[in-house]
Amino acid sequence: MKFHYLLVDDLVGKEEFERRVEEKVAGSGDLLDERTAAMLVVKDLGRAHIRVRDLPAASSLVCFFAKVLSVGEPKEFERPDGTTGLVANVMVGDETGKARLTLWDEKAGAVHELEPGDVLEILGRPKGGGRLPDVTAVAVQEAACEISCPEETDASVLPEPGGDLEVRIIAAESPRTFTRRDGSTGEMVEAVIGNETGVFRLVAWAPDVLLGMEAGTNVVIHGAVPRENDQGIEFSLGEAGSVSPSDREITVPMDTVADVEEGGSYSLAGTIQSIQPPHSFIARSGRQSSVRNLVVADETGEMPVVIWGEKAEEHLVPGDRIEVYNAGARRGRYGDLELHLSWGSALVVLAEEEKEVEVVGTIIATAQGVCIDTGDACFLLAEQLPVGYEVRVRGTVHRGVITISHMEAAPPDPEDLQRRLDHFSRRP
Repeated sequence: MKFHYLLVDDLVGKEEFERRVEEKVAGSGDLLDERTAAMLVVKDLGRAHIRVRDLPAASSLVCFFAKVLSVGEPKEFERPDGTTGLVANVMVGDETGKARLTLWDEKAGAVHELEPGDVLEILGRPKGGGRLPDVTAVAVQEAACEISCPEETDASVLPEPGGDLEVRIIAAESPRTFTRRDGSTGEMVEAVIGNETGVFRLVAWAPDVLLGMEAGTNVVIHGAVPRENDQGIEFSLGEAGSVSPSDREITVPMDTVADVEEGGSYSLAGTIQSIQPPHSFIARSGRQSSVRNLVVADETGEMPVVIWGEKAEEHLVPGDRIEVYNAGARRGRYGDLELHLSWGSALVVLAEEEKEVEVVGTIIATAQGVCIDTGDACFLLAEQLPVGYEVRVRGTVHRGVITISHMEAAPPDPEDLQRRLDHFSRRP
């Protein structure tokens, strides 16, 4: 009964739940067992079992039936605090798809009791996105129902905790200094990695292991240690770990705006339609941080995106083609669905060629910086110039920024000046 109560403990108290279960059993003339009655009470309260295909868009706690397809060996690993943990992976599935079930510590120690073909009732928390959903097991028990599903597995693309990870480096930050418990300092690098199973955060405690491994590189990471947290699974790479190039083409599945549902984690590509300047604020930690709002569109629609932290300060302009990885979907202040980029997320600006341009306009100051306003467009300037002058410039433009190679004063065009005066004189 406790197993099913966890699904509705935010709706009713334990005593009330048990009373309803007892009523179900009594009302059936004792034809229902306690487990079946508990499932019916859960359904009455608006919660129900889901299918594997619905896991990526599910809430933080779900229940589903699945057949065991394969059972991995439990692996020991050392946590950052020096304690030893245990983790094991079990591939499960139903007729709608397959998922990876991750068991930690004592649950991983009991994984030898499972065999392929067993049918389980699983209470778990979906973590991250990707072709194969990843579910952290909260509770598991045998089930008597029948499930038919494809028996084959594709374990070659799964990140094996504690073993080798074959992934693409999506983004890597610059090394930063941290203070150890003994007061000494060290360096670390945070990166976002991904493969066909999803997107993950990687923390390298010896930055040299990622030396020369640029974003977009396919690699094999040896000796990464997993750690579970509220945002999913991250991997920690110590001094004993290593990284080597991979010859395999690795594809990270991308979602569309139409795929986004509340509570999920998504990666998608799109074009910036509009963007606001970053805003500074003081975080709970007392440090200054930034937040920025923009709207991204793809062929299926538009989506508000909120960028937190240092990523908010990156140079972005309308028209930029970007990719966002591991962004969480949740409701905004006014109830609209938004994608949020923060911890464990990545923002990639797709390359764009420089273009030769010659424009005439007025130097003005904006919230984004000093620009040249042509009347039809506004370009940021790579170097500061006095505001208010009418100039003709030649140079190269890249992502809305002009690097000037030649500049000269441009006398006002009398006809253009008259058009502007007429325009203002007609305004109420």
